[in-house]
Amino acid sequence: MLEYSDFELLAVELLLLASLVAIAARYLRLPYTVALVVVGFLASLGQFFDVTLSRDLILLVFLPPLLFEGAINMDLGELRRRWTQVALLALAGTVITAGVVAAALTLLTDLPFKYGLLLAVMLAPTDPVSVLATMKEHGVPAGLRTLLEGESIFNDALGIVLFTIALAYAVPEKPGEAIGWPHALRDFGAEIAIGVGVGAVAGYGIHRLMRLLDDHLVEITLSVTLAFGSFLIADRLGGSGVMAVVVGGLLIGNYGTYRAMSASSQAVMAEVWEVVAFLLNSALFLLIGLEFEVRNLSDGSTISAAIVATAALLAGRAIAVYGLLLPFRRPRGSLWVPGAWQHAIFWGGLRGSIPIALALGLTATQRNLAGVDAVTVVFTAVLLSLVGQGISFAPLLGRLGLANGGG
Repeated sequence: MLEYSDFELLAVELLLLASLVAIAARYLRLPYTVALVVVGFLASLGQFFDVTLSRDLILLVFLPPLLFEGAINMDLGELRRRWTQVALLALAGTVITAGVVAAALTLLTDLPFKYGLLLAVMLAPTDPVSVLATMKEHGVPAGLRTLLEGESIFNDALGIVLFTIALAYAVPEKPGEAIGWPHALRDFGAEIAIGVGVGAVAGYGIHRLMRLLDDHLVEITLSVTLAFGSFLIADRLGGSGVMAVVVGGLLIGNYGTYRAMSASSQAVMAEVWEVVAFLLNSALFLLIGLEFEVRNLSDGSTISAAIVATAALLAGRAIAVYGLLLPFRRPRGSLWVPGAWQHAIFWGGLRGSIPIALALGLTATQRNLAGVDAVTVVFTAVLLSLVGQGISFAPLLGRLGLANGGG
């Protein structure tokens, strides 16, 4: 257990390291989050930092504000217009990707299907934080950003539910404990309904409070309360905390700020949440790199499973994106999804915090899947996704003609 002074020193060291990485990444023209993961991984080899990343830390500390910051900056009008495409990618796309990965692991490794399925649903949710920052920097069309960000926000909730089902099926605590699909679908519907309801009520309530005064300090405090409070309340009621935060953030970002806040307060809130997101993303991606244990790759079965899972993720992503968006490829009004957009959506589906959080939530018994270390497989697939796709995404935008208002 760290003493308070040790924790304080560690926090300062990590912030300083993150700042230095940000400066270096700017000069080297590398995605900032990718650079953080790489530096964290290199630092873990020398064991320079004694820090532990946990499931609760990700889900309760990092996730709510990061989701909220993304939601308040999302264009609700654009999301409404493209809700069909977002839903297809977030729901059907996640299921397709998980199915392809599960099949590949079952056919190409010695893993039984139930273990392959568990690994697949952990890896299925996307988290394109680094590519969204790259998109913003290069001025890509708003519709493309909405598709990628909307998908990643809404498939988080589905991924967590699928993980619960797959875990009960693969590693039941009691014989016959596996959850049936009808029951699972009811649970999923209830989680979404409760999450949306909590987010709507909390978002409206905070919006009404913001209208009582024009004080950016109080308004920012209320927004922080909404980000964490809606997540905790929904989770306590058995709902999706992810959906609650997203719905609350969408209401504040698209209605609360413009109807309840002055222009100066809006600017301050945007800047504060941008800083919060920067700090949390810095810490999170640095910790992901620090948490990776190279010695676990000494097992051949684990390495094989990680390689197969990584390749299958790309194959499943390709099937999902190009298959589901095929009807929208031809110009048909405002819902057109050009081929260049589809290529960017395919390559921009990186894996990140949610797979890591789900893997870290496994007990020592649950992480051993027929001799394969589940946590190492997930970490390896996430790191390869972040580094490989993250570094090459900006050049891809240029080759597709999507940078600086193109596309």
